[in-house]
Amino acid sequence: MHPVAHPLFSLGIIIVAAGRGERLGAAKPKAFIEIAGASLLQHCATTVNTLKVSGQPAHGQLVLVVPEGQAPAAFDVAESLDRDRWQVTVVTGGRDRHESVRKGLGALGPSIDTVLVHDAARPLTPADVFERVVTAVHETGVGAVPGIRIVDSLKRVDADGTVIRSEDRDSLIRAQTPQGFSRRVLEEAHHSAALLASHPEVLTATDDAAVVQHFGGRVRWVEGSPLAHKVTEPDDVLLLAAMRTVSEQSS
Repeated sequence: MHPVAHPLFSLGIIIVAAGRGERLGAAKPKAFIEIAGASLLQHCATTVNTLKVSGQPAHGQLVLVVPEGQAPAAFDVAESLDRDRWQVTVVTGGRDRHESVRKGLGALGPSIDTVLVHDAARPLTPADVFERVVTAVHETGVGAVPGIRIVDSLKRVDADGTVIRSEDRDSLIRAQTPQGFSRRVLEEAHHSAALLASHPEVLTATDDAAVVQHFGGRVRWVEGSPLAHKVTEPDDVLLLAAMRTVSEQSS
């Protein structure tokens, strides 16, 4: 039986950590591989523990969505959290990311009205990115997605690899997480997506913002961070370790 969130808690954070990470070739699920002596999931939990909302320490419910059999390891990670401020729930993930998010939503207590969904695969996302997303959702009432502007030239190519044309990069960003929404909007969008799972646009949606937008929701952009780089390939682990070292030396 999952613990129920404190009635004053209104912020819910779902950390999606159910990926197996086959492309990493690791002997453990992706969220439990380590960077600088701590798992990706532990880095995320450490950041959550430092969050502030309106200048005050944040409090709420943290839902960790992990692979089957990893609940004990997830609860070990949760021990580092301030349990006076964070109610922790651990659930087993689904067959894909969208189902894992739905399971995370289903574990939220009744008082939660604002939800952030974050990928454990972005372990070094700074606290101020989380805070900008929360502020944007509270101030605008619509969804919020962090991202960084694209600096590379963009080329569209055909199936044979021939460059067809250059694309305008000025209106494009690289979307990151956490992505924030009102709970009602996010739940309704995911419920509709589950009912229409065969719809091609739903199946190809790669993040929660795309699901929400498909069903009529609005989403705004806030500034992200290069440190929110996503771990996908083995080289990403090395890159983030180096980025963390440089960030610590410059702070």
